[in-house]
Amino acid sequence: MNQSQFDQLVERTCSVRVTDSETPLVDLGVDSLHTIALLMAIEEEFGFEVDPDALADPALASPAGLLRYVRASTAAPAGI
Repeated sequence: MNQSQFDQLVERTCSVRVTDSETPLVDLGVDSLHTIALLMAIEEEFGFEVDPDALADPALASPAGLLRYVRASTAAPAGI
C-alpha cells in the first residue's frame, strides 16, 4: 500500500481530509474514538495487532509515521 492509499484509509476511517501525510493526526481533527477505529482498520487491513504502547511514540503521530510503522511491522524477517 502506498502513502496515497494509506491516506485514503485514514480519511475513510476518521472522516478527515489528509492534505499532508506528515501532519499529526490530532491536527487533522482525529480524536480518540477515531484513533481506535483507525487502529482497528489497520489491524484488519494488514492482519497484525498494533501495539498500543507504540502509539506513544511521536514518530507515529501522522499518517506517514503510521505507514512506516505498518511497513516495519509487516516486513518479512531477514532470511525468509
